[in-house]
Amino acid sequence: MINRKARMFWNMDIGQGMVVFDDISFLPEAFDAAHHVDYLKEDLLQIVFPDDLVIDVGWYPSFDEHGRFLLMLVRDSNWDEPVERADFTDVVSLKARIAGMAGKLAHRV
Repeated sequence: MINRKARMFWNMDIGQGMVVFDDISFLPEAFDAAHHVDYLKEDLLQIVFPDDLVIDVGWYPSFDEHGRFLLMLVRDSNWDEPVERADFTDVVSLKARIAGMAGKLAHRV
């Protein structure tokens, strides 16, 4: 049996993932874009997993309170054709999707 120490991010298990950029985890679940607009930019989060997989989150358009979070799962740096892509306007749904993606990738052998 392999014993792996779970890595945690934003209260979720990301397993073998490594957070390489985080400008998002301070956002509260009761997120209000108008109150956080100065922090909402294209580069908010990157979590790197084995097999050249990356979870990437940004806000589009940057610094626009009417924008949205864009979540992408990218393989082999192919940003033009992500494996998965989803938009969110709230932190709770975004975190749930990140947790789901990370859960699938967390303990791959």
